[in-house]
Amino acid sequence: MKITNKLNLPAGFVKACSPEKHNAQGCLSATTLIMGIKQILLMERHWDELEDDVSDRLWAIWGQAVHSLMESEGENDFTEQKMAYKVKGVTVTGTIDSYDMKHGIIFDYKTASVNKIKFKDFKDWYLQGMIYAWLLSKNKFPVTKCRFIALLKDFSKTEAMRDYQYPKEPVYVFEFPVTLQALFKIEMFINNKVNEYRRCIKLDDNSIPPCTPEERWEKPPKFAVMKKGLKKAVRLFDEKNAAEQLAEEKSAGHYIEHRPGESIRCQSYCLCSRFCNFYCDKSKTIAYETTEEKAAA
Repeated sequence: MKITNKLNLPAGFVKACSPEKHNAQGCLSATTLIMGIKQILLMERHWDELEDDVSDRLWAIWGQAVHSLMESEGENDFTEQKMAYKVKGVTVTGTIDSYDMKHGIIFDYKTASVNKIKFKDFKDWYLQGMIYAWLLSKNKFPVTKCRFIALLKDFSKTEAMRDYQYPKEPVYVFEFPVTLQALFKIEMFINNKVNEYRRCIKLDDNSIPPCTPEERWEKPPKFAVMKKGLKKAVRLFDEKNAAEQLAEEKSAGHYIEHRPGESIRCQSYCLCSRFCNFYCDKSKTIAYETTEEKAAA
């Protein structure tokens, strides 16, 4: 991966922010497994062509710094321990931040935004924690619980007093029990993901099925009832018919604005999106539809 330096930041900062390839040949890490298969394979195949600026990697290096500070040996703990288990010729790996051997508790340290906590967006943490628990159990280490300790990088005391949904402290703990049923379900998830990976590895880039809407962090399209002279929508609808009905009921000067769905991960967080035919084709379609709507208005 090529790391650019648009702000001419110090060489030491650039070096600290420069990532190594995450997966060795024939391996899939816990954090990789929760991505879409298309993203996984495009990252593997185009690693040397990927490009990111050092300024965009600020939170990544902050996360690394937090890990370095938090991961200290405890009386009953091991830290930064890499686990591995082979599934159908693919080695599933995971590096555990901290594991309390006496109580069977996995600890993982995160940096996160307040919105993740407000919207309870924890599925990726749950999957990651359960994959770690599965790896530990396969290596004869019992697990009773996963605890994610999140440091909130954009916490505001003022907002915490104003908004009842806002977290009240700059540190948030997300935890869940690890049961035999949960381990069985995560094993099925891992097996299915490995099967799909092995199937798609034989396909060319454009033939790999796109990531699912959930994996793309997709926001669905909306139909906005707008009033001339106002920038904010009167109301948003999922269905065009409902929007048209309200526009007709309102006074003259109301019209419908189609707001295409957005794949947030593709647009802002996937470094291989320019190699993805699904994303490129969808971007062209959205751009064309937007131009047509503006011309019609």
